[in-house]
Amino acid sequence: MDLESGQVVKSLAGRDKGKLYLIIGIEGNRALLADGRCRCVIKPKKKNLNHLQPYRCVVPEIKERIRQGNLNDNVVRNTLNIMLSAESGKNYSHCLRTSLSDGC
Repeated sequence: MDLESGQVVKSLAGRDKGKLYLIIGIEGNRALLADGRCRCVIKPKKKNLNHLQPYRCVVPEIKERIRQGNLNDNVVRNTLNIMLSAESGKNYSHCLRTSLSDGC
């Protein structure tokens, strides 16, 4: 599965193993990751693509904000919270599965 900006990924290796991030860019074989808390948009974490578990949904709002250049930490943090919250009106919980059996 190809990775792209705005996609949610989970870290598989390192100190941050198990943590969710949003991809805000890709440089060669590394993804630039932000979570809005420890890793800010202005100083993203660089992580090897082999150490990431991609989820199949790309958040269109994030992708558009990255393209426009107006992504901030609050938006990243809120998006990740929405993705994890089943109580939200915009329920993305089905996107946090890696199987490709049904589209998002």
